[in-house]
Amino acid sequence: MNASSSLAALVGLFLALCMLYNAVTPLGEGPDEPGHAAYVFFLAREGRLPVQCSPPCASDVPGSGHHPPLAYLLAMPAALWLPPTLRTFDLPGNPRFTWAGGDQVNAVAHGSREQWPWDAQVWSWRLARLASSLAGAATIIFTGLAADALHRRLNNDPARGNSDQKALLAAALVAFNPQFIFTSSLVTNDALLAALGAALLWLFISSPRSLPHTALIGTILGMALITKQSALLFLPLALAWCATGGVRQRCAAAIPVPAALLVVTGVAGLVGGWWYVRNWILYGDPLGLQAFRVEFTTQAFEVTNPAAWTGALTTLHESFWARFGWMNLPAPAWTMLVYTLVIAAAAAGWIRRSIRPHQITCAWNWQLAALPLLAFLWVVSFALTAGLVAWQGRMLFPALAAIAILIACGLGVWIRGRVLTLTIIIGMAGLAAWLPFGVIQPAYPRQTLAAEAARNWEGIDTYARFARSTEPGAVIRRWRIDGTPRPGATIEVALLWHARSRQDRDWWTFVHLVDDNRRIVAEDNREPRDGAYPMSQWVAGDWVEARYTLAIPADLPPGSYALWVGLWDPATGRRAAFFDDDNVYDPDSDHVVLTTLVITGQ
Repeated sequence: MNASSSLAALVGLFLALCMLYNAVTPLGEGPDEPGHAAYVFFLAREGRLPVQCSPPCASDVPGSGHHPPLAYLLAMPAALWLPPTLRTFDLPGNPRFTWAGGDQVNAVAHGSREQWPWDAQVWSWRLARLASSLAGAATIIFTGLAADALHRRLNNDPARGNSDQKALLAAALVAFNPQFIFTSSLVTNDALLAALGAALLWLFISSPRSLPHTALIGTILGMALITKQSALLFLPLALAWCATGGVRQRCAAAIPVPAALLVVTGVAGLVGGWWYVRNWILYGDPLGLQAFRVEFTTQAFEVTNPAAWTGALTTLHESFWARFGWMNLPAPAWTMLVYTLVIAAAAAGWIRRSIRPHQITCAWNWQLAALPLLAFLWVVSFALTAGLVAWQGRMLFPALAAIAILIACGLGVWIRGRVLTLTIIIGMAGLAAWLPFGVIQPAYPRQTLAAEAARNWEGIDTYARFARSTEPGAVIRRWRIDGTPRPGATIEVALLWHARSRQDRDWWTFVHLVDDNRRIVAEDNREPRDGAYPMSQWVAGDWVEARYTLAIPADLPPGSYALWVGLWDPATGRRAAFFDDDNVYDPDSDHVVLTTLVITGQ
């Protein structure tokens, strides 16, 4: 298999893994993905760019409206096929999320619509993720091209097979980095910035200072600047490339340094400068930092505290490789050990290379070190601005291609055979394929039923709707009793709820067994599903199965007992109104009598 076929195979496997991660990862369970998706839906719905503003004014896209728009514009076709009224997504947050001091991994609620078959809005969100996957594939291609240009063209490496091997390993380190696959399976701007960074690295390494190449670099730099503000770290490299010409060979078509500087900055300004002018006009500064700080501030980073640095660098390393969710879903410790050993082996290889320069097995270019260094400095500056949230491995992805090439070069000192290279690549691919099933999927147990499962749910049909005043509320559509009601027995009451709208609070369910004197003889009062899926997270269309147990007293006299069910607010003691139809102005009671149980003696 030649180099092109090998690279194509890597890209194909990467895209297959992206499809897997996309399907396994619930919507919104990645850093800032709800905000990124909201940006896409806003563009499709409103046809204009979002505007930030300070409270009490509400920003158009809270938390993400400060980002430049290119990544979202590329993902927008995934939402344009929806009717305008559906170009939005109601995604309730989870107040019991771990970052908020709770014990639940999911940052947002996941209802019936996310179960197969997906509805139109879920399809739209998951299709929007494909834009990131394609950008990730481009990152792999440009990494391979940059590695090939560095090791074969730039240094005229006569051992082409060895050059191809290193380029393949560098591309594989991108393709099978689980964190990059995860990121490329979300609605995000990080994957596109990584692709543009890899393209710039390839051009910096391989291009002479000709007018076409200069204009191309300016164009890609401008695209990066309207992808994410951290693209500013590419600017010093572009200017340095103008001064050095990129490659060692003389080029007859090379333009003077001042002309190259003018073309790169001019083209980049034309492509991306308008965004920063807009920010200056709207917010008074080109980056919109003041508006960003108002709505996005986390725990401060203590720059003088050594323990803070240790924790930050550890988090940065782990989340560069495999820390999923909102940075709260780590991979097993043994996987981190594997990636730590990879970094250690690569570092040892570079040390050996410096000690024995006559045994050079890997080419060198100053951009390889400069790009990761600039990315790290950007992370530090972001940490000083936004706090601890900045220490995320994805913040280094603008330099991902350079980091992968550096690691491949270091490992190449020890890895000489193609068989060993392929064995390592297969091992990385296998680990990346296991993590969705071993880590991500088990972290998000399903709390709702799919529509098909609800239709097949066995029970007695009913219609008991509970709501506040004129709200649609939630409806008990079926119920059943498991067990025989007799003195001393325990029965289970199963309810099938169907949400008609959002709920404004976490209602509790009361299930009461009541005698003829309205005295409660057995009861169960708790949240549906014991609070694992509180009612404030329910959205229209959700089907929820909830079970309650009633311990019937052993000395209960024989007779007929009514089974009452309703909703109540433990904070106020108030009950929701019960309706037996859709007339929101005509409540019938504060409870429904599901059935009457006839209890006989022992």
